[in-house]
Amino acid sequence: MIGNEKGFTFIEAVISLNLLIIFCIMIVPSMSLFLQKKDKLTINNMADDLLTDMVHLYFINREDFKEGFHTKNGREFLVKINFRNNLNSICILWTDRNKESEICEEFTE
Repeated sequence: MIGNEKGFTFIEAVISLNLLIIFCIMIVPSMSLFLQKKDKLTINNMADDLLTDMVHLYFINREDFKEGFHTKNGREFLVKINFRNNLNSICILWTDRNKESEICEEFTE
């Protein structure tokens, strides 16, 4: 005769395992989206920092300012100047996951 034994039954273990699987199925996609958004914000911040540096460089020393590709933290960004009438802009372009993005800073001379 088995008396007061402690431990899980097979049914309890299966139910616990199913609950754990359901929890993981809900959390993993959320974490994946969270990490993608984090990466996108990191790249946007790098581009914004590069844009600020390029605007300062353009106004401080135009001879050192160069359009073209610049690498920051292992990622390539394209720096270009757009001249339109009295409104000019310095733009930073980059590609992330086959999607092109751009930020610009407008200035007048």
